[in-house]
Amino acid sequence: MLGAAGLADSAAVLLIGGGANTGTLLPGIAGALLCIWSVARAKEWPIAVSVHWRRERYILYLGTTLFALSFVIVQGFIWTTTLRQPGKEQQDWLIVLGAGLRGGDLSLTLRRRMDTALDFLESQPKCRVIVSGGRGFGETRTEAEAMTDYLVKRGMDRSRIFREDKATSTMENLRLSKIILQHEGGPPPWKAAVVTSDFHLLRVRMLAERVGLELRPLPAPTPWYLLPNACLREYFAVIKSAVLDRG
Repeated sequence: MLGAAGLADSAAVLLIGGGANTGTLLPGIAGALLCIWSVARAKEWPIAVSVHWRRERYILYLGTTLFALSFVIVQGFIWTTTLRQPGKEQQDWLIVLGAGLRGGDLSLTLRRRMDTALDFLESQPKCRVIVSGGRGFGETRTEAEAMTDYLVKRGMDRSRIFREDKATSTMENLRLSKIILQHEGGPPPWKAAVVTSDFHLLRVRMLAERVGLELRPLPAPTPWYLLPNACLREYFAVIKSAVLDRG
């Protein structure tokens, strides 16, 4: 049953345009392996029942248990971060991080980020915005271009919008946005906020500190049916960023 659920989850998220990434594909891969393991147990294949494979099975069970424990711990850090309520002081800059396109249109996750940004920008009319995101696989234009069009169509003055259209990762989003701040925002420190998805906030705070940015967090809500896959993907991304991404 768990294996079938994993396969169904990956298929459903791919069909609704969730994108092919770790969080989307891993449930399907794990589901397929669980289905194969069920068949192996039912057919009494040696790898599943033989005493000669007992040590390997114990290693597999131990690895699965350690993964589950580490996943719970990382998720605890992620969601504790989202509970910290930001202040309401005036900001001079808002950075909006990209989240993928479906061809040339905003994904649902990115649309949630843009709507969060719009609410904030309407409440602070003097705040300027940096939309950050390059062109990824399967996208017909840069995320920054699509984000700019979304804002302009909803009444935003183009003079308030600055595009960072080269980034392909969160670290690049922040590093390249900082360059715009250095050119357009005067000397630091800058009064700046950042919009990203709620599950993404822990990693953004960590990487912003590494590139020397102090940003007020503005979390955008994630659609409930994408949340399990987003959390799974972010688990691996947090570990990767903690080890490899440096300022």
